[in-house]
Amino acid sequence: MPYVQFREQHVHSSYVRTLRDMPSFGRPVRLAIIVRRFRCRVRECKRKTFSEQFEGLAERHVKRTVRLTAALQSLILRASSRTGGRLAQEMGIQTSPRTLLRVVNRGERSVAAPRILGVDDFALRKGQTYGTLLCDLETGKPIDILPGRLTEPLVQWLQAHPGIEVIARDRASAYADAARSGAPNTIQVADRFHLVKNVSDALKEIVDRQPWSLPEPKAVPVSSIVEAVPQTQLAQRLAERRAEAAGRRQQRYDLIQELLAKGESLRAISRDTGLNRATVRKYARIEAVPQPAPRRRRSHLDPFAYYLRERWQAGCHNARQLFEEIAERGYGGSASMVRTYLQSWREKPDRSSDAPRSHMNKVAWKNLRWSILSPREHLHADEAELLKEFLGMHPALERAYGLVQTFRQILKEHQVEELDHWLDEASRSEFLPMQRLSKSLTAGLAAVRAGIQLEWSTGPVEGQITRLKLLKRLGYGRASLPLLRARVTGIA
Repeated sequence: MPYVQFREQHVHSSYVRTLRDMPSFGRPVRLAIIVRRFRCRVRECKRKTFSEQFEGLAERHVKRTVRLTAALQSLILRASSRTGGRLAQEMGIQTSPRTLLRVVNRGERSVAAPRILGVDDFALRKGQTYGTLLCDLETGKPIDILPGRLTEPLVQWLQAHPGIEVIARDRASAYADAARSGAPNTIQVADRFHLVKNVSDALKEIVDRQPWSLPEPKAVPVSSIVEAVPQTQLAQRLAERRAEAAGRRQQRYDLIQELLAKGESLRAISRDTGLNRATVRKYARIEAVPQPAPRRRRSHLDPFAYYLRERWQAGCHNARQLFEEIAERGYGGSASMVRTYLQSWREKPDRSSDAPRSHMNKVAWKNLRWSILSPREHLHADEAELLKEFLGMHPALERAYGLVQTFRQILKEHQVEELDHWLDEASRSEFLPMQRLSKSLTAGLAAVRAGIQLEWSTGPVEGQITRLKLLKRLGYGRASLPLLRARVTGIA
């Protein structure tokens, strides 16, 4: 029998209920409320006594006021439990990280079905556990999180939320099957970014499948290379100081030579110029401006240079063995210093051949491969010229490159009428990756057409996933899926 509800005035007893409230001037506040217990006079009622409730002040069996609970929920939804606990202590609220975790409402929430739904997966634990994020694309806000990235959870959610008109998704078959089963009347939209990625991956597979001959590198003057290398501020200051010192030496030399030509003696030149007589004598005897001797830093290996040279000429070229021998004689440096010191004595391979080095081929191929996979508008003039020359050497690869650029143009200009022609060309091409891609796009042709025509995409969902990753890391070690759902959908 349900409880009888009526207005009762017969007081049975009373007790004091203590509630924690928001702090005042940084100090905790406790409310002591006298609660009356009334007597029920209905014999059929299961309850003989009942207590009065305070709607809007506190919930049943909770020792906090409603506004204090709301403040704690705001802290845990916007910060981690430990950070929220520290902030609460600074505000004068006595709580703990565990209490903050308990105040979050982790129950099932009623979610209104959006008109335009965006679906994408994210990693709870990369490579092992995944989830599905649902967003309202008209508002750009997340509305729910589902466990896993399989078909069944999304089917159940769609069936419980009718009224969705458009579903934007990636090209995963699980989401496509879920949309057909859970909301068969909706329009499915294949995301344009994933379409471009699929086409680019097909071209990447073609490019990486076999080695391609590269264009001959053009000779570049060494002077232009040197001029193109930017100098640091420190290098510029050192160059300026050297130029100033060279100018002073030149002026000094010209002055001494001029005075000598007039018949001045070395003593008189030293007295008139203020230079030391030895300096004047040195400048008088040379025929050109003296250049400073290169400075050489003293090395810890200098006392052992003669011994190392003898052992090297004797045929011992093992750096480790030579290091151990001089270490017994008092060397206190490292083995790597010995190895670097001996490197200049070893015979260097002949680099005079016209054939390019292998690592230069790798660098050139890496840059050229990037140019092939990039949109044309992202290339510089020299990159576009080199790519044109390379594709001219390989007509088959040029046809695959043309297919990719045509597909990008179809997406960019919403040329849905050109899609069938492109699929036909891709299916008849000599490249197996393009044939597989054509077959895959044809299987979901309606979603691909909608992706080209309509404006909706999963871009806002990707942005919310980036935010979700931050919230997930803030709750590292404690962020269960219900808590993560509350935090993602609670901060809106």
